Amino acid sequence: MNSSTRASVFWVALGFYVAFLFLWTVSHALSDLHTTRYALYFDWETTIAFRGWALSLYFSLDLAVILFPFVFCSMRDALPPVGTLLAQTAIAVPFFVFIPLDVGFQNDMQTGIWGTYFFDPLGLENMSQWNHIPSLHVAYAYTIAWVIGRRYGAIQTCIGLVWATSVSISTMLVHEHHLICILSGFALFLITILTIHRWLHKWYVVHLQ
Repeated sequence: MNSSTRASVFWVALGFYVAFLFLWTVSHALSDLHTTRYALYFDWETTIAFRGWALSLYFSLDLAVILFPFVFCSMRDALPPVGTLLAQTAIAVPFFVFIPLDVGFQNDMQTGIWGTYFFDPLGLENMSQWNHIPSLHVAYAYTIAWVIGRRYGAIQTCIGLVWATSVSISTMLVHEHHLICILSGFALFLITILTIHRWLHKWYVVHLQ
């Protein structure tokens, strides 16, 4: 991979990071304005105990998202999958804003794990307390697993799906998402993979060869 190709992948990654932070921050700020939040969860979900060991699974998705663009060797290869992640974020924004979910888990973390383990210790405003439904953790994890699997083979696909499923379950075990968030996040993955990713792949890989 020559230096110009490497640089093009870097710009794809940077564009995604900046766009994601903008969309996430704006939607979180708007969601935070709501005084009424919806308890869209089952009673049994409130009894799920917090599992600290699941934190590594949960945060593994964030590391994977950061590294994901650099799996690819060129802008042409990187744009369809990374563009799909960005499209998922944009689609999720109105749901974040207009369906403000109330978290029903019982614990001592008033601002969730992001506030407890990251924002609060640094004295920063927590920008990850809301934005629950649909779960981008779930949508991103399955998208990354699906793309990597198609790129490298059946074994990698199986490993990726096990990882994505584990990440999805971990979102409940660390009290960040309810079942409705997980199911809607998986639906977001399916819809965008079958539509947006397919369109982007055709456009960038076929038309720009």
